Amino acid sequence: MEKILLVPINDDSEQSQQVIDYAVQIARVTGFTIELFHVQPKINTHYATKMIGKKQLELYKEECATKLLNKGKESISEDINVITIWKKGIPADEICKEAKNKKAFLIVMGTKNMKKVTGRLIGSTCYRVVRHAPCPVTIVS
Repeated sequence: MEKILLVPINDDSEQSQQVIDYAVQIARVTGFTIELFHVQPKINTHYATKMIGKKQLELYKEECATKLLNKGKESISEDINVITIWKKGIPADEICKEAKNKKAFLIVMGTKNMKKVTGRLIGSTCYRVVRHAPCPVTIVS
């Protein structure tokens, strides 16, 4: 069974690229597989559903997720094994579920919206993942 480095990415920012680069360094040394993982929120407002249509909204989410993951994958050299997966849901919950289901060795993630949460300078999604993940979490800032 291959060992997985779960790398959640939420955008194509410089910080997300730093997270990917850090995961590549780990994968290069360990031989682990990188799983680039993205979560599209399950937000279907009445207005969006009415104006755009549920099917179009779902297609748009899939297109955005696929573009983001492909861009991340393209930034990784071919000597590193990479898989890409996206899901719909609450990001922290889906990240923890994916880590558990894949028996991830490590989650490597960044924190985007730095807020003071219970005395720590960390984003709320990141904080929830750290608290509930079934494996160690490395935060790249």
